[in-house]
Amino acid sequence: MTDEYSGDRRILLVEDDPAVGAMIAELLEDAHYVVDGPHATLADGIAAVADEMPVGAVLDVRLGQGDSGLLADDLDLYDIPYVFCAGAFDHRAVHAHPAAPLISKPDLVRRLVPTLRRMLH
Repeated sequence: MTDEYSGDRRILLVEDDPAVGAMIAELLEDAHYVVDGPHATLADGIAAVADEMPVGAVLDVRLGQGDSGLLADDLDLYDIPYVFCAGAFDHRAVHAHPAAPLISKPDLVRRLVPTLRRMLH
């Protein structure tokens, strides 16, 4: 895979649970995306976007004591599509970004890659 092709397939992954992050990364890699992450904190996710713009992102709604709402705001500014993944749907970050697809963590295996493909292609 060339660097140019890799950049066209780069997905930012922000997930603070190592096991879930590894599972999501594997799903994305199996679908031939290049995974930037998993990043466990909001600060790390924001720094990753500043370092190299992804074509899309997968964001855990809750990150430790915070959430990924500010990162979603940044992605909106750059017109970078993203999907939220969450254990619970009632969260202020989700309400603040109603157009973003929301996938429950139990549904990630079935829905994540098809949702990203629809958003990106």
